[in-house]
Amino acid sequence: MRNWKILLLVAAGVAMSGFFLAIMRPPGGRSAAPGQDLPWQVEIGQNGASSTVFGLTLGESTLRDAAQKLGRRYELGVFRDRGRGLSLEAYFRDTVVGGLNARLVLSARLPEERLDVLRAHAGEGQPTAGGGRRYPVAEADHDSALDAMVTAITYLPAVKFDADLVRKRFGEPVERLSVQDGTHWLYPALGLDLLLGDNGGALLQYVPPAEFEQRLRTPLRNRESGESP
Repeated sequence: MRNWKILLLVAAGVAMSGFFLAIMRPPGGRSAAPGQDLPWQVEIGQNGASSTVFGLTLGESTLRDAAQKLGRRYELGVFRDRGRGLSLEAYFRDTVVGGLNARLVLSARLPEERLDVLRAHAGEGQPTAGGGRRYPVAEADHDSALDAMVTAITYLPAVKFDADLVRKRFGEPVERLSVQDGTHWLYPALGLDLLLGDNGGALLQYVPPAEFEQRLRTPLRNRESGESP
C-alpha cells in the first residue's frame, strides 16, 4: 500500500488538478439497504485469502463491479512508484456507501503487459509526492482498465471518527502505532489498518487478511524505523 499521506494528497488534490483525465458519468450507483455496506462490516473468505467490504470482494471483484456499485464519477490512473512496478488505481471522489458520504481509492491488478500499454498511451504523466510518477488512463483504454481486479480499498469517510466509535464498531486493535498527527489501529484479522487522525479524520485501508503483514504492517513498521519499504 502507498504511504497514507500520499493517499490523502491524492484524494484531496487529484480532482482539482488538470493531470487526470476525468471519466465523468451520471453517478448511477446502487444504493445499499439500510444498515448494509458500513465500514465495520467485513466478511472474511476462506483462509483469509479474500474479504468483502462495501459490497466488493477483494481478489474477485473488478473495477467494473465497483463502478456499478459506487457510481460512475471516478478517475483512473496508472502509478509508477520509485523502486516498484506499475499499479492501477481508481479514485471515487464523491460517493455514498452505507448511507455515508465518502471518497474511495481502489487499487487494482492487471497483467504487467497491459499496464505497460496503459502507461504508453498516457503520455509523460506527472511526478508524485513520493518520488514516483502517475499517468492518466486514456479514454480509449478505459474499458480495458475496468477489467482489473480490485486488490485493496482505501476509504476516506466525510464524517469524523473518534476512539470510542472505533472501539465500539471495530473492537480493540491488535496493535497501535503512533505517527505524526494520528495513530494506526491495526486489525490483522480484518485486513484493516485504520488511521485515526488527531483531528477526528480517518483513513481506512483494507486488504485480504492473508496479505495484511506484507502490504500494511511491514511497510508501516519500515517507515516507523526509517527503512525503505
